[in-house]
Amino acid sequence: MPALHTVDPDKATGETASLFTATHRALGVVPQLVRAMANNPTVLKGYVDVVTALSARGTLSADVRERIALLVAQENRSDYCLSVHTFRGTEVAGLTTAEATRARRGEAEDPWAAAVLGLAAAVVRDHGVVSDERLAAARHAGLSDGHVVEIIAHVALGTFTNYLATTARIDIDWPLVRHTDGENAMARTYAMTQAGPDHPSGSPSRAHDTQAAGAAPTEEFPVINAIPLTEVSTEDATAWHAVVSASLAADLPEEPQPTFEQTHARLSVTGRHDRRLMWLATDADGAVVGVAGLRLFTSAGQQHLAELELHVTPDRRRSGVGSHLLATAVRAARDEERRSLVAAAPGEGPTGAFCAARGFRRVLAFDHLLLDVADADVAEAEAEHPGYQLVSWTGTVPDELAEAFASAKNAMNDMPMGDMDYGSQTWTADRVRAMAEVLADRGDLLLTTAALGKGEMAGYTEIVIRSGETHRALQYDTAVSPAHRGHGLGLWVKAEMVRRLRAEHPGIEEVETDNAQDNTHMIAVNRRLGFRFHRSTHEYQLDLPAE
Repeated sequence: MPALHTVDPDKATGETASLFTATHRALGVVPQLVRAMANNPTVLKGYVDVVTALSARGTLSADVRERIALLVAQENRSDYCLSVHTFRGTEVAGLTTAEATRARRGEAEDPWAAAVLGLAAAVVRDHGVVSDERLAAARHAGLSDGHVVEIIAHVALGTFTNYLATTARIDIDWPLVRHTDGENAMARTYAMTQAGPDHPSGSPSRAHDTQAAGAAPTEEFPVINAIPLTEVSTEDATAWHAVVSASLAADLPEEPQPTFEQTHARLSVTGRHDRRLMWLATDADGAVVGVAGLRLFTSAGQQHLAELELHVTPDRRRSGVGSHLLATAVRAARDEERRSLVAAAPGEGPTGAFCAARGFRRVLAFDHLLLDVADADVAEAEAEHPGYQLVSWTGTVPDELAEAFASAKNAMNDMPMGDMDYGSQTWTADRVRAMAEVLADRGDLLLTTAALGKGEMAGYTEIVIRSGETHRALQYDTAVSPAHRGHGLGLWVKAEMVRRLRAEHPGIEEVETDNAQDNTHMIAVNRRLGFRFHRSTHEYQLDLPAE
């Protein structure tokens, strides 16, 4: 149990909230340590200012800074900071496992890094009493007095965070690395957090042991295998569904769970403009304890982007399963030359903290809204809109409307996306047909209602009823082309869609939609129709610099 209170970033206000934002900008994360530091905003501000200055204007590269941090954490026996900088050093700064291991001893093969670490080791081990010989050796290696001062600053900063983490006794929410680990234990921990997606045997056999050779499994470091799925069998889909259902039941207990048929269809039917990589995480007994999926966008405008789905069974959380799957997915995304990895997390719960602790930054917030179909105000469906007419279809767009529909869909490119590196989509007639075909292949039903006017499609709305669904429909896109905005067409097509649901699908009782929190116009439209707030979701993004 923590000895000091930790401040929740989502509940912080005033100067503390601003400092959390600045910390996130500097580090890409708001760690538990910073949340403890926020008990004193003055101290936190000083820390943020120093970290920002050293990162932005210092002379030491990121990998050298991480080596110093690893050395200092090892010397000060800070397991929290050692865990943080092992992950950041290998996953962000580009250190290899061997380099991170040697840094903890104050060693490096690179002469410059070795000189820096030699001086840093003398400072921390001798409490600042650095001999003339050591200073002379540092200068002989090319370190200026300015470098010396900067190295001492990093040692002092590391020592401060080490001591605070130890005193606060905060939870370690990074892949655990202990200062007492021997060489084999270090190698095993790094292997677990850095394992790539390629299965050593070349086949998705769940019994294969991917643990580092020569490292015996222990309770502290259980065997975790990330098994890539190239073809999804019924057995694989069953295991995936069980993990996702257990995970969602813990995180979103009031939400309807996906059926097995829905899960199987989503895994086995791929999109026409993306690829999926998938892994099952198994323990030493072969039980599936986690799953991860990576959606790789392949169309022009989004080839830089990957989207992550990751679930761990509640009983195996905080045991390294999620970190192992994340490291596997990150490595795969880098291999695919993606620069951005995005993931969604419920607004409340542990998932957002997991993302933040691993370098993701929050880039967008959504409000999920629910509409009771029976109580919706559909009076707008009867309103007059001179020059416009409504048209509806089920499934694939009619050929005579395909080009106009594609043009209207391109209006979605100006939807609010916060700070997300989302890119842009270009819709064509073939692409809108392909989207409908994918949904049909999954057994889902796509309903579309559109407004036609002035020789083009002015706006539209889409509803999807998933295969086997008997209660809730999902709102897909709603858009109005810029030239036709300001005429109430969005509310018109949505009201007509509700009327259509009542007539054609009376079993559907509610519709779920989500809107970016800064999409005030569409939120207002939905409120007028009768949508009410249900829950929130945050989108997180991990930036993946080229290695």
